[in-house]
Amino acid sequence: MQPAGVFATVAALLAANGTSVLDCVCSHLKSGTFSQSFRLALIVRGYCVHEDWSLGLGPCGTAEEPLPAWSAARRLAVRLWDSELPPPPAGGAEEGGGCAGALAQIRRLTWNETFELLVDLDCRIADDCIDSRCVPTLNNMEWNMTALQTDDLRHHIVSQSAHAVRRITRATFSRVRCEARRHVQFKWRNKPVRRLPSCAELQAQAAVFRERLSSYRRDLAQLLSLGVTHASQLLVPLAFERMGNHASDQQLHGWIKDMKRVKDMLRTKLTRWLQDLQFSSKQVEHYEVEEEKDRRWHLILRRPLLSERLLRYQPWRLSSDDYFSALCKERQPEASQMFSLADDLYAFHRVHWVTTAEYIDTFYKDVFKIVDEEWQLEDRSHATLSVNTDCVQLLVNALDHPTCPLEDLPLEAVKQRERCRVQLWDDVVQRSPHIPVTSYLAYTQRVNVNLCLLAWMAVNSYGICQDVPFSMTQSVHDARCYFNSPDDQSCLQSNATDAICSVSRAILLLKCRDFSSIRTSHNCKFASFAFGLLLSSRSVLYEKLTEETVNYKNSLTDATLKYKDFKIDSLKPLEISFISVNIIFRFSTAGVYLYLPQLRNLPGKIFLSFQITCITQILCSEVVYRMAGVPDLPTAVLIDSALTLLSCIWLNSFCYQMYACVRHLRLPDQLLPAEVSQLFCREVLCVLIPWSIVCVATVALEKTSKYHLIHSRIVVLAGISVSVAFNLVCLGLLGYMYLRTRCSMRRLKIVDNKKFATKKQCLFMSVKAIILSGTGIIIRIGFHQAQGIAQLVYYTHLVTMVQGPVLFVCFVCNGTTLPVLKNRILLWWNPTNIPAGLELCSAAERNLARRNNEQSPFSESSL
Repeated sequence: MQPAGVFATVAALLAANGTSVLDCVCSHLKSGTFSQSFRLALIVRGYCVHEDWSLGLGPCGTAEEPLPAWSAARRLAVRLWDSELPPPPAGGAEEGGGCAGALAQIRRLTWNETFELLVDLDCRIADDCIDSRCVPTLNNMEWNMTALQTDDLRHHIVSQSAHAVRRITRATFSRVRCEARRHVQFKWRNKPVRRLPSCAELQAQAAVFRERLSSYRRDLAQLLSLGVTHASQLLVPLAFERMGNHASDQQLHGWIKDMKRVKDMLRTKLTRWLQDLQFSSKQVEHYEVEEEKDRRWHLILRRPLLSERLLRYQPWRLSSDDYFSALCKERQPEASQMFSLADDLYAFHRVHWVTTAEYIDTFYKDVFKIVDEEWQLEDRSHATLSVNTDCVQLLVNALDHPTCPLEDLPLEAVKQRERCRVQLWDDVVQRSPHIPVTSYLAYTQRVNVNLCLLAWMAVNSYGICQDVPFSMTQSVHDARCYFNSPDDQSCLQSNATDAICSVSRAILLLKCRDFSSIRTSHNCKFASFAFGLLLSSRSVLYEKLTEETVNYKNSLTDATLKYKDFKIDSLKPLEISFISVNIIFRFSTAGVYLYLPQLRNLPGKIFLSFQITCITQILCSEVVYRMAGVPDLPTAVLIDSALTLLSCIWLNSFCYQMYACVRHLRLPDQLLPAEVSQLFCREVLCVLIPWSIVCVATVALEKTSKYHLIHSRIVVLAGISVSVAFNLVCLGLLGYMYLRTRCSMRRLKIVDNKKFATKKQCLFMSVKAIILSGTGIIIRIGFHQAQGIAQLVYYTHLVTMVQGPVLFVCFVCNGTTLPVLKNRILLWWNPTNIPAGLELCSAAERNLARRNNEQSPFSESSL
């Protein structure tokens, strides 16, 4: 037969409604109607022999168990390929027409003509299917109870979609073989007289190569698009056949509703695969071909970061069967079968289409040295970020109390997830590795989280990104934009609501080695029978779903629990009790200082101001904010931090007055009331000036821009640290003066048998020194910086509520104040019972009485 006859044979094969003649030929071969010559089998082998296509697809060709994805893909392939082929058309056995005519013409071909026909046949089959002539036009069937229970309609749709998927799959294989047999040859390497090609020649051939490769990937994308449509259409009727027709009408109605949700989940994931494949075809124009400098006559193919290699990072499973079936069992008893079938369809596409998209690389491995662009970014496994605690709490709650994805979330919950995605993205863009915590309220506002752990929490199956579609190329594009353009986020492909999900997926898969469950198998070998018994050796990325991986994911879940319960509900009664006791004792201490005249000296007024400030802080943060919910949390943190700083500055004034009294040997009781008032007004002015400056700076920074939050907290923390340092200096000077005086007395040999103080008094003075120095505030704030476990920080917050009783005991229940207070209280009950020392109204009358008592014995003796 002449070449024209070969193409006439091809035309005959494809004349009757696309590839229907080939289906007819396969039916005859399967039924044994025609003798199967080797030449005939060679032509139709890739089209008819389909059962073994997945046998050679495995992780590494080793003795280890195949991955669940491979088993699922094989299981579904058997199900699709077991559907009956259409019967041979009537009169098909007539010589020269239909199937018989096609078979007769094939038998008369020579070997060269057979191979020529084989090449042309592969290309024409793919082109025919891309033009949608190999599959019928399919409308998106809305399944209801009537349609599902109508056996003829359901079987017709299932058979039609199964044949469509099978034909699309065969067309895909044919397209791969077509490209393999007609791939671009760089002719200069095969010339008898080798010479270095000119730059123009090389680039011209490179342009042809890029166009062919781009066309190849576009064709695969179109075939995948057809496959997604028909595979999604198969899900509902196939699941119904698995379930059986034994459910009641009410159960079936709920099942259909849930099955549509699973279908939407599957279609969303497969559609994003299609987007990745389409995007990779557009990136081919950025491929660069150049000569390898170290090896003459060898070429380098440089691919950009956003190339088809990113398809390997697509998840291997729908992540539904293992995680969702148990959650949805109560709602839907058939959930396991529903998700299992969806997993099969997903695995079929993951194994089949992605492997097909990558397979073309093997045809050019002898022509090019493929060099992929590396993402120049270090491992981010140990990077930390300061983020909103409410959103972290939401992520932790989703992990701790997962919900079935078939359930409709309340509208408020959906809006809360969207708000958290926006808030977390703002936090990630802000890139604050650590925002100082100046109060317990600030701790409940911000928390430091590992970047990779945050990404895992966001994109896991129960996280806030569950309803956001996953595109690997878009994620990597957004992540590179985030890291390479920190001040300009206009290059993002995702919107502000979905950006955290997109970037988190890329970071987790590519830049978090300690958080990735994806394994790499090097030098893996697999044989694909559908591709022509070709053996390929390359590295494969896969998710190893072993017990080790499960334990690893459980450890990640456990790692998030330290961010759980920033406030422990079970301890709420204890917290209210501690706050109430603290407020009562602080009011009691302030009342004693207001009531006793002896305590209304300059240090007493300063200490009273300190107490009033602390009472105001507790009322604002623990009562008004906690109970009334006003003001908002950032404003409450500002008020709480400002009052903490003000209390520290009051302690500065108190400690300085202690130092001044000892330094100048002038006790506070020796000051006149007018002088006390004048000095107190001056102290108030000295306190308010630095406090106002710090507060204005803090408010200006925080209210101007959210990016200055870290600076506002640093200003407050710096003010508190300087204030506490000043207190320590004053107390240190007091201790130094005491030691110097004691040393001087010993040199003068002045010995006093009286001790400086008793053990009880030393204990009281030590506690007073810690309180007055503000060291407890620094310790509390420093403990909050660790932010290791929320419960321990909460316990520390509860412990700080006992400061009120401690202040009352140390500053009221002592040997000086308590007796005076006791006598005053006793006078309330019995005004006539005047204690010793309080019989007269003034010190002058007591001195006169004492002098009269001393003169009385002398007068009597003289008489």
